[in-house]
Amino acid sequence: MEPTEIAAKWKDQMQKGYLKMAVLLVLMHGPLHGYEIMKEIKRWTLGIITPTAGGIYPALKELENRHLIRGKWLPEERRKIYHITSEGIEVFKEAVEKHFELTSSIRRWFFQELARLEIIDEVDLPPVMESTLKILLLKEDASLKEKIEALRRLRQSLQSTVNVLSKIIRQIGSREEELIWKIKRGLHEDAKL
Repeated sequence: MEPTEIAAKWKDQMQKGYLKMAVLLVLMHGPLHGYEIMKEIKRWTLGIITPTAGGIYPALKELENRHLIRGKWLPEERRKIYHITSEGIEVFKEAVEKHFELTSSIRRWFFQELARLEIIDEVDLPPVMESTLKILLLKEDASLKEKIEALRRLRQSLQSTVNVLSKIIRQIGSREEELIWKIKRGLHEDAKL
C-alpha cells in the first residue's frame, strides 16, 4: 500500500472518530433529522467532515443505543428527529476535554521533534483556542460578557500563534538557506551527487 493510501485511510478513521462528537455538537443546538445533521456537520467543520448517509445513520444508531441521543419517529413527516440527552451532553463535554488534552500533547511533541531535528528552534506554542472553545461550546449559561471576553482571549491567542508561526517560518527559511549554502560550498555529501 502506498503512503498516500495509508494516510488517506488514517484520515478516514480520524473523521469517523470525530463524526459522533460532531453529531452531539450539532444536536446541542436543537433537534434535527439525519439529513439536517449531515448538512450541519459539513457546515460547522467547513467541509472537513462531510458525512454520508452510509456513515451518519450507523453513528446515530450507535449514539441512540448508548442513550446519548434519542430519536423520535414523526410519521407525518416520514423522518426521525434526534435530540441530545443529558447523558449525551455530559459525554460531549468529557470528549472535548479529552480532545484538548490529546491535541495539546501532540502539538508539544510535534514542535519538540522539529526542534530536535534542528528544523526550528524550540518554541512554546500557546494553546490557541482551548479555554475559549470550552466557554463557547460547553458553558451554555455563559453570559454575553463572558463570551465576548472569551472571544477577545481567542483573538489575542491567535495573534500570539501567528507571531510564533512567523518565527518558525523565518527559522525554516534560515535553515533552508544554510543547507543550500552547504551544498554550494561542497560541504555536504549531497553536493557530490
